[in-house]
Amino acid sequence: MIEDSLSRRYSKALFQLAREAGQEESTGDELERGVSAYNQSPLQTVLSNPAFALESRKKILIQVSKSLQLSLIVEHFLALLLERDRLDYLPSIVASYRRMINEAKGFVEAKIVATASLEAAVTERLRGSLRRLSGKEVIVHEESDPQLMGGLIVELEGKVYDGSVRTQLEKMKQRIARGF
Repeated sequence: MIEDSLSRRYSKALFQLAREAGQEESTGDELERGVSAYNQSPLQTVLSNPAFALESRKKILIQVSKSLQLSLIVEHFLALLLERDRLDYLPSIVASYRRMINEAKGFVEAKIVATASLEAAVTERLRGSLRRLSGKEVIVHEESDPQLMGGLIVELEGKVYDGSVRTQLEKMKQRIARGF
C-alpha cells in the first residue's frame, strides 16, 4: 500500500516534468533501461549499500546514467531516489509511469488469466468487450494459470472480474457450508 502510494507520487512528479519537456515517451524508455540495469547487475547491491558514502554511490549512479545515455531529467530523478533511499521502489515507479503514459494516450491495460493461452479471436473479442466497458483502447497482457480449472480472471482499471471455475466452486462450497 505504501509502496503504491510512493510510486504513484514519484512517477506523477516525473511525468509532469517529462510532459513539460515534451519527453514523456523517451523518459519512460530511459526509466525502463535504468531499471533493467539496476536489476540485472551488481549495481543494486552497490547503490543500496550504506557502507559506501552517499556521494560515492551518487557518482557511480551518474556514471552509469551517462553510460546508458539517460537524459538529465532521468539522471536527476534517479539521484533523488538514491538520496531518499527509494531506489527499491524503481520497478513500481516505472510501472506506474507506464500506466500514466497509457492513460494520457487513452489506453488502459488489462490482464487476462486463463488456464492456457487463448486463441487470437477470443482475445480480440475480449479486447472489444473491455474496450466497451472502459471506453478506452485496451492493451491486453495474457497469463496462464492451470489451477483455474477453467474460465477467466480479468483485471481492468483496478477491478478484478473473476469468472474462474475455481472461484465458482469455492463460492458453492461456502454456500453449502452456510446451508444455502
